[in-house]
Parts: sequence; C-alpha cells; structure tokens
Amino acid sequence: MSFTSADIRNVAIIGHNGTGKTTLFEHMLLCGGVISKAETVDTGKTVSDYFDEEVSRQISMYTSHGTFSYKEKTINVFDTPGTADFIGEVVSAFRAAESSLLIVDGRDGVQIETIKLWRKLEERGTPRMIFINKFDKERASFQQVFDDLNEKFHATFVPVVIPMGEGPEYTGVINLIEKKAYPAPEGGAQESPQDIPDDYADMVEEYHLMLVEAAAEGDDALMEKYFEEGSLESDDIRMGLQKGLQENKVVPVLGGSAENNSGICSLLNFIAANAPAPTSQHEQALDASGSETEVSFDAELSPSVFVYKTSIDQFSGKISYFKVITGTVTPDADLINKRADKKEKVAKLYKAVGKKLIEVKSLIAGDVGLITKTAATATNDTLAAPDISWSYAPLRLPQPIYSLTISAEDKKSEDRMNDAIHRIVEQDLTFQVNFNSETKENVISGMGELHINSILERIQEKQKISINTKIPKVAYRETIQKPAQAEYTHKKQSGGHGQFGRVVIDIAPLDRGKYFSFENAIKGGSISKGYMPGIEKGLLEAMEEGYLAGYPLVDIAVRVIDGKEHPVDSSEMSFKMAAKGALKTTLEKAGVVLLEPIMKLKVYIDGEYLGDVLSDLSGKRGRVAGQVDLGGGILMVDAEVPQAEMLKYAIDLKSLTSGTGSFEMEFDHYEAISGKIADDVIKAAQQEAE
Repeated sequence: MSFTSADIRNVAIIGHNGTGKTTLFEHMLLCGGVISKAETVDTGKTVSDYFDEEVSRQISMYTSHGTFSYKEKTINVFDTPGTADFIGEVVSAFRAAESSLLIVDGRDGVQIETIKLWRKLEERGTPRMIFINKFDKERASFQQVFDDLNEKFHATFVPVVIPMGEGPEYTGVINLIEKKAYPAPEGGAQESPQDIPDDYADMVEEYHLMLVEAAAEGDDALMEKYFEEGSLESDDIRMGLQKGLQENKVVPVLGGSAENNSGICSLLNFIAANAPAPTSQHEQALDASGSETEVSFDAELSPSVFVYKTSIDQFSGKISYFKVITGTVTPDADLINKRADKKEKVAKLYKAVGKKLIEVKSLIAGDVGLITKTAATATNDTLAAPDISWSYAPLRLPQPIYSLTISAEDKKSEDRMNDAIHRIVEQDLTFQVNFNSETKENVISGMGELHINSILERIQEKQKISINTKIPKVAYRETIQKPAQAEYTHKKQSGGHGQFGRVVIDIAPLDRGKYFSFENAIKGGSISKGYMPGIEKGLLEAMEEGYLAGYPLVDIAVRVIDGKEHPVDSSEMSFKMAAKGALKTTLEKAGVVLLEPIMKLKVYIDGEYLGDVLSDLSGKRGRVAGQVDLGGGILMVDAEVPQAEMLKYAIDLKSLTSGTGSFEMEFDHYEAISGKIADDVIKAAQQEAE
C-alpha cells in the first residue's frame, strides 16, 4: 500500500502496571489483521512480552513494537512497561510517537504511575487519549473514573465511548461520534456496529452534548456553526476533536474491555481518523553551529533518521530502532553517523511486530523501522545524508536512583561480567556503570531494585558466573574551617646533588564548591617562578591524600608567601615535596572537618503515606523544604537528605508506601559533619586502610 507521512499514526501505549496495556496491544494487532488469535499474559505467548524474564515475571520490561494498516492508515503502536524501574523504555517510545494512549483501570482510576506519566506528557506537550479498561470487572465505573480524571488533572476530558452496563452487566460500548453501539463480541469474533438500544437514549444524549461542545471549542468556525445550528455533524465533530487533540486542548476518553476484544474497533477508528500525524509536529535539532533549530517531517528532503532505541540480539546482532524525520530511507542507502562521522551502510530495512522482523522496501518521513548489524551506531545518534547539517536532540532520560557495588569471584568472571554489563549499558541508557576512583569500586546504577536485579540475574544466568553486590561507599570530602600558616623544609642529602626546598604558605577556606585556588604572593623572588608548578602539584597531591580519613581535601585557598631555594640542590621535585609537607603541617591548625554529599530529593506519594514518609526522612537527617499538592490526593515532598542515608531509599520507600511511591534524586552540595557520625566514618576508613 502506498501512503504518505500524513497517513502515519505513531501511538505509545502507557499506563500504571496491571492496567492491561499488553492485552490491549494484543487485541489491536488482532483487529489490524497481524495475528489470528490474541493470547493472554498468563500463557506467556503474547507478541509483546517475548523475553524470558518478561514471561516469568508476567510484566513488560521492554517496549515492544507493532505495526499494521487500518482504514488506509499505517498505525505503529509501542507497548511500554508500566513499572517505574523501566521508565527509560517509556521515554524512548515517547520520542517515537506523536501521541500517547494512557490506559486507566476502570475500577481503580488514576494511580501513582498515571500521575507521573501525565507529568511527563505535560513536560513534552504530547497529545494524549485515555482508554478506560476493564469495564467488565466488578467495581468498574465509567462515571467515577471520568470524575477522577477531571479531579486530578487540569484538562478538558471528552467522552468518545461510553459503556453499555458495567461489571457483570457489561455488554459493550456506544461510540458517540458514530452514534452506533458495538456489542462485546463472543468467541474471538470482531466487533460490528449496531443501532443503539433505546435504554441508553438519555445517557447518549447527555454525553453526546459534552462531545459536541468540546469539538466546537477546537475550532472557531465550528463554534460559530454550533451556536447557529445547535449541533454538529459527525465530520464536524471529528475535525474539531482532531484539531483540539493536536493542540492539546482536549483529551478524548474511550474505553472497553481489552480482554474481551471490546472497544478496540472504536479505538482504532478514532486513532486512524483523529490521532496526530507526524506532519503535525516537528523535531528538535542542533545545527552545525550548535544552535537549536526545528525540523519538520518532510519526505521531499534528503533522508535523516534519529535512533531512539538499541537492542542486541544473539541472531541479528545490534539492532538500531529509528524514526525517519526527513526524506525516504531505502536499502543500500549510505548515511553518515553525525556523532562518529562514519558511514553507516543500510543493507536491509525492517519493521518490527514483537520479536518478528518484517523486511520493507522503504521508510518515509514519520515512519519507524530498524536496521541490524550496525557498526558505530548507538541510541541518540543521527544518521543522515551528507548534505544534512543538523543532528537531533538526545532523549531526555531521568537520572538513576539506586546503586550497587559489584564484583566477581575471579579475573575471568570479572572480564565476562564487565563485557556483559557494557553491552547492557549500550542498550539501556538508564543503566550506568562507573569506576569510583576514590572508593576503588565498580558501581552500577539504575532506576530501582527491580531494574538492577533483573539485569544482574540475566548476566549471571547467561554468563554462568556469580556476582557479589554490596551498598556503595559514600564519596566523602574533607575541608578546613579556619585560616592557618605553616612552613616546611624538604632536605635530603645522599651523595652528589641533594634535594632542598623551603616553603611558607597561608591557607584559608574557600566557598563550597570552589575546590582550590593558588597564588604566588612572594615579594622579592625568594623562590624562582619556575618552581611554582612543582609547588602547586605537591599541594594538589596532598589534598588528594586527605587528612582525617583519607578523603580528598577541597575548597582551600593557598598563598605561597615565602621560601628558600639552593643554587645546586633545589628542583621542582624538592619544592613539590616541601609543598606537600607544608600543607600537612598547616592542616593541624586549620580545623579539618568531614564533608558529606547532600542530595536534592523529590518524593511522590499518596497523601495517606505523608506522615510515615516525613517521619522516615527526619530519621534520615533530612530537611523537608515543603510539599506540593499535585491533585487527587497525590503529594510531592521536597527535601534535602545526606547521600549516606539514601543508599537503600528505593527499597525503603517501596516498603513505606506499599510500592506506590516514587522519587527523583540528584546531587546538590557538600555539608560539614561532626560528632559521632563523623567519628564513625573516620573509624571505618581507618579500619579499611589497615
């Protein structure tokens, strides 16, 4: 089928864990004619959850792709994980899609991840639709969930679909645009439109009026027509909703029972007719000078693509998932990797349906696809024709919040472990590994305990090795509290040329974060200027060695005020040693204290857990700056907490909030500590040194 960029619909399915995203994805593929039977998560045979760990845990951990044609439109769907630990997968899907379909449970309404995902949609200005799922379950209530959405989010929610009955009495949905009923099908059949039962006439009239008013608000001409005629035709409603959705003025609300293949037909009809096409949006980029610019989806330009996801397959090698921004990409195209400045040969082009790769002849602007066995290409790369001068902006990923120190049993296992970890880092940018030169530890960081544990389990199983983990050490610092002065003479005679250097220095505290300043304040040239680099080097080495507990000294201003040199025995090494000795002598009088890293913390919780969370933060020496009501009983707590108290916070918060709370954390500043806390840190450091 031949189609244009305007005929493409890219939709990310997002929502709280357990709302039925994978089941909905399965039934969308069924209605799109891609599969002949929809499987359940319990069977472990769904198109979306095909990794062993997803099947065993019965949760999605990776974004899965699906593509099909529906009513002369190409629909690309991304089924994303609902657990916060795998938010990186959701962010990559956001980048590939023009709109999001937020799944809400018909019994529980808005949940903590619903709110967090809504915030991310707001930050991006992403058009969104709602699908209220599980109308057939006990306690399901369309009206309660609709009211919950209105209460918790500042948006104009527009009913497009309403249920016929709820819970055990559920029999299907009514499409308010089409003014048709879609009874829930039986035995795997597809839905078909019928006349609306008379029993629902009043309910349809009430919600249809809301729909018409919202559609009229999407366009001035429609508003005029509505005032004149008192109603709008179906095509008018579609046009108004389409414009309102694209401009984020309205949020259409659909629903059904994905498990029973009910409501799927109305959903796909709506997406095909109204969801934003790539041509309605643009992509952020940096031009050759580094200035920000915007690029429209234009099939007439030379080809350029953005790589939003990478995976490594044992059969296909490295797989690069990309979105075409400009032009048309064809097999055998020579594209330039803008970051590596290397050619990337496109041998074959594919689209994905779960783990199945479907070879295609070309991909136009706005479409998504993938290439295999790429050499230099990684996530966030731009591949483009030689005449394209810009590169696309990278993914906006959150910082990791949970870390562990890792080690293996022996050198051979260590090499295999490191090789496997670096392959995962290439695929998952929310997973990081760093060697902390201060603490001499290999530290891995991720989005939570589940995220980290799933990665380590995978490595241990595949590599047949054992990995040891422990809580990372904290990178403390040391600093001085008051000015001091000292002198030191380095003198060594061992036959032939000796070593001689005398240094007199003043030291004083610097503002936190300034690290170090050095000044040659000698009057009269008692030390030659050529020896000053050696003196500065010696001071920096002494600062690295620390004083109280071997942690680096920071925020010190040093002035060299006097000294003495020898015409034969002085050298840069002599003055380096003299400077080290002088600083260590000065520190005895300068009141050295320990500094600990303080983290800026944002905690997202249901209001019922506020007391427990505040009490816990107080016990962790935290300072709460305030609370923000995000609506619907969800609060954000702002605080500053020492890093030493936050090493297991991902686990602690999960326990405190029954798994509903979440947090974001980043380094803020260093602060002095004293008393028993400092004594314990010093004692532990001394014991380790011994």
